[in-house]
Amino acid sequence: MRRKTVYLVVLLFIISNIFTFLASENFYRQLQEELPPPPEPNQELQPLIEVLDILSERYLEDVSRQELIDAAISGMVDSLGDPQTHYMSASDWENIMIKIDGSFSGVGVEITSIDGYITVVVPIKDTPGERAGLLPGDRIIAVDGQDLIGASTLEAATLMRGKEGTKVTLTVERDGLAEPFELEIIRSNIVVPSVFPEMLEERIGFIQITNFDEHTGKDFQEALLELETKGMRGLILDFRGNPGGLLSEAIKICQEILPEGLITQMVDADGNVIEAYHSYGTKKDYPIVALINGTSASAAEIVCGALQDTGTGILVGTKTYGKATVQHLESISNGYGLRYTIAKYQTPKGRDIHGQGLEPDLVVELPEDFYTLQFSLIRDLKPGDKSVEVLILQKMLNALSFTVAETGEFDQATEKAVRTFQQEQGLELTGFVDQASRTRLRAEIDLVLEQMDTQKQKALEVMQEKLN
Repeated sequence: MRRKTVYLVVLLFIISNIFTFLASENFYRQLQEELPPPPEPNQELQPLIEVLDILSERYLEDVSRQELIDAAISGMVDSLGDPQTHYMSASDWENIMIKIDGSFSGVGVEITSIDGYITVVVPIKDTPGERAGLLPGDRIIAVDGQDLIGASTLEAATLMRGKEGTKVTLTVERDGLAEPFELEIIRSNIVVPSVFPEMLEERIGFIQITNFDEHTGKDFQEALLELETKGMRGLILDFRGNPGGLLSEAIKICQEILPEGLITQMVDADGNVIEAYHSYGTKKDYPIVALINGTSASAAEIVCGALQDTGTGILVGTKTYGKATVQHLESISNGYGLRYTIAKYQTPKGRDIHGQGLEPDLVVELPEDFYTLQFSLIRDLKPGDKSVEVLILQKMLNALSFTVAETGEFDQATEKAVRTFQQEQGLELTGFVDQASRTRLRAEIDLVLEQMDTQKQKALEVMQEKLN
């Protein structure tokens, strides 16, 4: 009897499920009949889809559909012929977001690749990397046990970045040490500064602005206020090497230093004004000079163009890059990103400088080796070495009045000059360039660069004329 009851329950259960399935199927069939038919695929895209299907299914070799799609999008973007419009991979998109944000969570070191080794250029000041003792020239050969030899700087940076407060272990090789060693570092939020203020002699303020990220406007406001509080009599702004960045941050800076009036205006392809940006301030009671060169671009040109057109500042240096277009950033569903041009901008007087650049009021060239001498030596050099770094060393020695032939080969004359330099600096007379010698060379060359900076010297001359 009990077995019959069990069979009956099972049978009822099966019948119940069948009716449930039939009822639900009927319900969805009725629902589909009530809904409008799905739209036909966009006829314009149909050839693209057909080619994608054919190549992914019938091509001689295996090919990824995603790679074909990415290539199609890249081709579409490239066909515009606009160097400022890009389809970016997920990693490139992440990097541009970091640049815009001006911060990231990680170790805090600037790295490069030398002979297949990820090499520390410099640890960023007051970061976990600096506090852990990383030095210029250190070679990071592994991150959390993952080998980095032969890796790209992007791959290395990705491994070192991570959530704030998490631990990362770097395996490091250092010249002079027989064995690699490990550094255990706790990641933190790294804010990369873009505004560098200082007070020069005779209370001349100097602010270098390296790019325009989300912190630049606020940092500039604070720097300017600090200098003004200290009795600043004149202001030099250094935009040399500034590739631009966020338009909003350029506007904030202009609103701090420009009198009331137009800063810039965005126009469409036909020249119609889309949006205009204004300053509502008052004219500063001190002179302003801006330093520019061929790599001053975009947002930097907006500030400098406004300074020039309004007569607020004098431009010193060489012609700027000439990028007067505005880009918008859009994230794509696959994690990629699109950067595309949406408008042009004009200076307050309506000048379109795209492809033309800004001509300085005072043209001043820099000495030939000025930028070369800014490179830091980040690894030991010894007699017999032959490389670009040896050539830079020889240029440094010549700049310090130690006459050597610039051959790129660490010969006897170079060794003799290094020994003489070491003796003058009270260093060990090794004849090769170790960490201590690199540090002293950098300090001495920085002093020389101040004297070689003809553009900055001219800006100071102009300032003296204005103040006297």
